[in-house]
Amino acid sequence: MQTPIERIGFIGLGAMGFPMARRLLQTGKYGLTVLDVDPARVQPLEADGAKTADTPRAVAEQSDLVVTMLPNSPEVEMVMFGADGVVAGLAEGKIVIDMSTIDPSVTRTVAEEVAAKSAFMLDAPVGRTSFHAQSGELLIMVGGEADLLAHCRSVLENFGKDIIHCGAVSSGGTMKLVNNILTTTIIAANAEALVLGAKVGLDTECMLNVLRSTAASNTHLTSTYAAQALAGNVKPGFAIKLAEKDVGLALKMARDNDVPIHLADSTRALLREAKESGHADHDYTSLLYLLESKAGVTVREEKTEA
Repeated sequence: MQTPIERIGFIGLGAMGFPMARRLLQTGKYGLTVLDVDPARVQPLEADGAKTADTPRAVAEQSDLVVTMLPNSPEVEMVMFGADGVVAGLAEGKIVIDMSTIDPSVTRTVAEEVAAKSAFMLDAPVGRTSFHAQSGELLIMVGGEADLLAHCRSVLENFGKDIIHCGAVSSGGTMKLVNNILTTTIIAANAEALVLGAKVGLDTECMLNVLRSTAASNTHLTSTYAAQALAGNVKPGFAIKLAEKDVGLALKMARDNDVPIHLADSTRALLREAKESGHADHDYTSLLYLLESKAGVTVREEKTEA
């Protein structure tokens, strides 16, 4: 039997997690307990009324539902397992929603341990950017039982209204990785085309007018690049280092399932080069800047923000 959701724990207050936790707090509907490795991320929420805990286990013990939003598989395993982990603090009927983007095989392992405590789990990674996290307009890809999703929908709707049930637990993360190999490949293709055009003498406005009016058009070309790289804005909606990590996870999933993935492999190499060239914490449209530097040409007119 699922526990009524009155108290929520939130672990992981990074670029996505912090605004998501704040939205829960602002509803006034839930008691909120938060935890992060960086105390500076906890303090603003504590000042607004959130409780704090010293361990993931304590968060679980004080919550009916625990949300985790963490960088990668090792961090999820560290938070979930061990004497002070979330799983150790679960009681029968409690719920875990992992919203991290991680290896789906790790998600399945976590789900097995949660089930062994007679508790329940969804995986629910998100699409869109940290800006959408602030406004509650994320897209959420959910894996797990349909009735559990129905029970938790009112919580997830604080983060976004586009909530898509993808199948059994871990299918949310699987869908996220499939999405991210496509979105990052498109980001890279846009950068290559614009830099090539600039190098051979085409005007940027001309290129954008044509490319946005043909079958080459895509959302990144019409909106993401306009708001980010072409405007000289490196503040991350989706950071290079996270994009590189996600493509790596997708490539592992492809290898594990004997699927040849060539374009995503090249995209990861480009993302890794950008990460190692000082762009790790910049928006992933900053691939444009790496290619500009290598080609000795400038597509954008504005200077990048520090």
